[in-house]
Amino acid sequence: MKKILITTLKIVLPIVLGVYISWYFWTSFDEEQKDQFLLVFEQANYFWVFLALLIGFMSHLSRAMRWKYALKPLGYEPTTFSSYNAIMIGYIANILVPRMGEASRAGVLKATDDVPFDKGFGSIVAERVIDVICLALVSGGALLFNLDKVSELLSLKEVINEAKKGEEVSGDGSSWIIYILVGLFILGVVGFLIIWFRVPALKDKIIGFLKGLKEGLISIFKMKDRVPYLLHTLNIWICYVAMFWVVFYAVDFTSELPVKAIMAGFVAGTIGFIIVQGGIGTYPLMVGAVITFYRNPEFLATDGIQPEDTGFGMLVWASQTVLIVLLGLISLILVQRKKKKLKAAAAV
Repeated sequence: MKKILITTLKIVLPIVLGVYISWYFWTSFDEEQKDQFLLVFEQANYFWVFLALLIGFMSHLSRAMRWKYALKPLGYEPTTFSSYNAIMIGYIANILVPRMGEASRAGVLKATDDVPFDKGFGSIVAERVIDVICLALVSGGALLFNLDKVSELLSLKEVINEAKKGEEVSGDGSSWIIYILVGLFILGVVGFLIIWFRVPALKDKIIGFLKGLKEGLISIFKMKDRVPYLLHTLNIWICYVAMFWVVFYAVDFTSELPVKAIMAGFVAGTIGFIIVQGGIGTYPLMVGAVITFYRNPEFLATDGIQPEDTGFGMLVWASQTVLIVLLGLISLILVQRKKKKLKAAAAV
């Protein structure tokens, strides 16, 4: 009976998680945003949306292959399948808890392929450094495309802030959050000092972890497969831009926008993902502001961001998020099955 219950929970929990994430996103929208969302979805040409999803899947697969090249100099060669599943589970973790994805990725690969957590995590941090450089290069390209409109695009910040006024937390609430964070930081420092000077065994574990983290960080510089690593990096970022680009053809009022608008929208949306967990609310707003700027710039001063433009931003955001959630839940189920098989094999 216990075995049946555990097996049932392993199947049901990922489904419940997917339903919760969907509910969480939907309830974060106001009524106007829900109407925009539904209207654009009714009008969209889904050939382009599904093409974007396919390109997105290719980027995730390429990221899994790239990660293998970073781990190889450390003496670990997980399968592409394991690396891919760890990455997709990490994406789901990032949606639920900001920055938890990196730790989740390393933890999953430790469980499935016995890659030490510290070394796996270090390789992920190094990967993030590479991705930040790539984002800077893409942003630089967008800037070159929009040299004649830089000052106007920067002024969109005021329009976006105006649109978000009704959603912002009061000053008293935000100050309490700051006090809590500062308090937790101080407690963390005090706890670390106590462990460092009074608990030698834990001190040795911390030193060991930091050494492993360092090895993971410098693994990129040790690898012999630098060329395929860089080619996968290039492919990942081409896919990121392409999966954003093709959705513009799914809706009539965005299909004729110039390349400079698409590049500016991509950078704005990426920033929206960075500053708010999962890009909820902010991603559609920032992409919508850029589209309104290129379609009807005079509306920004009078009517603000156009509802249909925010709706398009929601279409892009939703298609990307749904892909991550579905693939992540599938990976979660597959990893649970693999862990079960490993446990059974170890018991023999």
